[in-house]
Amino acid sequence: MSFNSRKISAEINRILFVKNLSYNVTSEELYDLFGRFGSIRQIRLGNAQGTKGTAFVVYDELQDAKTACDKLSGFNFQSRYLVVLYHQPDKNMLASAAAAQIPGSNGENADAVGATPKRRMEFS
Repeated sequence: MSFNSRKISAEINRILFVKNLSYNVTSEELYDLFGRFGSIRQIRLGNAQGTKGTAFVVYDELQDAKTACDKLSGFNFQSRYLVVLYHQPDKNMLASAAAAQIPGSNGENADAVGATPKRRMEFS
């Protein structure tokens, strides 16, 4: 195996984004499930209308997050198949910036013409 093939992909990080959770899941249940793969720094469970059924899981160690993502993506938890992804804030910011672009030849963005920019998803 070459040195480059052992290198961890740039998309892998300590923060996992989890979707398709039961609306009734508790933080404690998520700590029990995700804690099997390593020490967890924080879990942010979405509880607003647009964020229910999602959570962010932050691990202390990169390798623990990778293992959890590999093992729990597609895992049946509370009769639902989990979708576990690496949080990619750069891609989210790029997507928001692209959505704010106004078609035309001058390339102005929405802020330049006074339109309201999209708000970032907030967890409470």
